[in-house]
Amino acid sequence: MKFFAMLMLLIMVGTHGAFAQAPPQGDIWRAFAQKMDVGARVKVHLRDGQRVTATLIRADAEDLLLQPRTRIPVPVQRIPYDQISSLERDERRGIGAGKAVALGVASGVGAFFGTLLILIATID
Repeated sequence: MKFFAMLMLLIMVGTHGAFAQAPPQGDIWRAFAQKMDVGARVKVHLRDGQRVTATLIRADAEDLLLQPRTRIPVPVQRIPYDQISSLERDERRGIGAGKAVALGVASGVGAFFGTLLILIATID
């Protein structure tokens, strides 16, 4: 009798969370996308396994309008929120213009002083 009571207790505790209603995934992605800026670069993973890196054109109530970033231009795509398994901003991690200018100036200055030191060494 004790075994049966413990088994029933474990079943009730273990299945408590299974009956809780989670919000539909589409609603979560809709709220997230509508907070993003238009023109933001995003990475989208779809439920069918397809991945898209794109620019956000518009976040409607029904779907996303995305301009995929490809070598060959393709038309704007509509993606329903319920087909999205993951949506995230694509942060660029490349070198910025300021950093490129600083590297160029530093290498130019280094080359100038290196040449100057070589010239001084040969005159002596």
